[in-house]
Amino acid sequence: MAGEEDKYYFPETLNQQTRVLGLPVDELIIVAPLAILGVMYNMSTVLSIIAGLLWWLIRYLKKGQGSYWLLNFCYWHLPSLIFRVTFRRIPDSSFRHWRA
Repeated sequence: MAGEEDKYYFPETLNQQTRVLGLPVDELIIVAPLAILGVMYNMSTVLSIIAGLLWWLIRYLKKGQGSYWLLNFCYWHLPSLIFRVTFRRIPDSSFRHWRA
């Protein structure tokens, strides 16, 4: 049985998210570009405050929900033009009734 203990990865909990630099991916997508732009354009103070406020807003909206909850919320409540690249195979959110 040598080497079989490295074969599988089990998370500590069933809802353990993938994290990069300690942040879930949906929060990192918001914070990282602002931090990079702040360093590039020497505006790190202003953009870090904005990134912090956006990070807090995302955390407040999720409030114990997972990352996919926020994605589903955006799908149903934002214009479909924003998500045409992400949601290619499902209909626009304006078509709320499906026919069998």
